[in-house]
Amino acid sequence: MASTAHATAWTCPACGQVNLAGVTCDRCGVAKRMLDDPPLDIPYRPQLTRTPAFWLGVVWTLVTLLGALFLLSPAGRAAVGPLFLVAQTFGAAAAAVSSFFTAHWHRLFNQVEVEVPQQVKAGEPLEATVRLVPYEPLAGVTVRLRLVDRFYRETKDGSVETAQQRLEERILLTRGRVPGRRSTRLSATFLAPFPMTPHSSFQAEAAADLLSMLAYVIPSLSWQARNLREHGGYYVEAHVRVGFLSRRYHKRVLTYYVGADLFVG
Repeated sequence: MASTAHATAWTCPACGQVNLAGVTCDRCGVAKRMLDDPPLDIPYRPQLTRTPAFWLGVVWTLVTLLGALFLLSPAGRAAVGPLFLVAQTFGAAAAAVSSFFTAHWHRLFNQVEVEVPQQVKAGEPLEATVRLVPYEPLAGVTVRLRLVDRFYRETKDGSVETAQQRLEERILLTRGRVPGRRSTRLSATFLAPFPMTPHSSFQAEAAADLLSMLAYVIPSLSWQARNLREHGGYYVEAHVRVGFLSRRYHKRVLTYYVGADLFVG
């Protein structure tokens, strides 16, 4: 006995035409997927000059040029000091390059977010998700998700240095395509680690405070102070790459274990 196929009618979201079959509207040509998976209500891709990072890069470029002029001037080197000028110029140049890369990145994605639970018991599954919302369809997207332990350790001379250990890694997407103006969610599950490494240090806090004061003279040191102060902890790190541009996003996870004592990390 022959079976009969029944077409499902659908209403075009653009013009209201009721279509009995097909993947495009008979009247205006809008694809049916616009009804099944409508785009998000987000702004269109911004122009480069409308991103704050671009103008920040322009400012850092001017600071770099000013530092180079002082370095080339004997009077400038004598008045300010060559070591300070070299540090300030290279720091400003690095900040300028980073700002321009950030400006281009902000034109690719409206949102990139790492979603993790605030706390999880050691030994239990830890589910992490990367949420991507690009302005336009993107190709060549690679996404890696890592669970990293960032801690402080004491050196032989008694000082403290930062260190990290990669606990687990998952490759969620390799040179794939991501639809534009839609939310793409990529997830992975890790095993929550037992908190056993030192995630705080008095010496590191003191060094960060010193760098923060020096940042009034050398602004680029403020980033180092913040990184030093926020180093310790278990972090889920998402590495997103599109072509030659890449960014890392971090979200800290608090792990704990209740036994004879309470362990938190």
